[in-house]
Amino acid sequence: MSILLKIFPADLGVDLGTSRTIISKKDGTILIDEPSVVAIDMSNYEVRAVGNEAKEMLGKTPDNILAVRPLEHGVIADFETAQAMLTYFLRKAVKGYSLFQPRLAITIPMGLTDVERRSVEDVGLHAGARDVRLVEENIASAVGLDIDVERPDGHLLINVGAGTIEASVVSLGGVVASHCEMMGGEDIDSNIQYLLKKNFNLLIGIQTAEEIKIKLGSIEEYDQKNAMEVTGRDLVTGMPKTIQITASDIIEGINPIILETVKSTRDVLEKIPPDISADIVKEGIYFLGGV
Repeated sequence: MSILLKIFPADLGVDLGTSRTIISKKDGTILIDEPSVVAIDMSNYEVRAVGNEAKEMLGKTPDNILAVRPLEHGVIADFETAQAMLTYFLRKAVKGYSLFQPRLAITIPMGLTDVERRSVEDVGLHAGARDVRLVEENIASAVGLDIDVERPDGHLLINVGAGTIEASVVSLGGVVASHCEMMGGEDIDSNIQYLLKKNFNLLIGIQTAEEIKIKLGSIEEYDQKNAMEVTGRDLVTGMPKTIQITASDIIEGINPIILETVKSTRDVLEKIPPDISADIVKEGIYFLGGV
């Protein structure tokens, strides 16, 4: 049996996300959960680091090293870098020698074109998979939540990720209605950078913006007085500067994502049959994503 297991590796599920890549087994065991970041040495175009190590380099690299995210808004923006990243993660997840490569189920947003879907398949195959199946993100999420998607019941799932906002109603193993917007948590990071630059003359990096979002990001009124110190570069003097900001200072950067999430949800609810509407009223809404 141990020999057979080495010959036939386990099938894997891959969430190839804008911000993070997650690889798991059929039973839900997480094998990889790392940032979707690759550091490249521009002098010879070799990959220097992937995942956690590469993310630590964001905003701190010398001229000859470039730390990039190969996916933008759920879409592969750099094929070769995405392939190198997935190859690295698969080798890390499937340790030891096996005669056959694993089969992959890769999740994708609903709004991808045929060309973009094919690009995801090709990345999986070039990374070493012997077969690749594409699964809509919210169908995969419903299965992960132990929802019986094959039953004639409607389930509303709202997935707010780093690069996309996707609202879907699933029933009978398929998507009844969906709406996908190419914006998400990374837009909040960019908005926070802009607000601090505009209101405080402070230039901060993307990792600092993400830290602010995690610590202070809230639309609840009682959270608006929460505060933290932020260090960046003063745009007037060019010197390092530390300021204290509150959650109310960044609420303007969060609101567009909240409003778009509400709009996407309304768009989907307006498309579904009345009987499914009744199911959703009984069951409620599933909110997903790391934002």
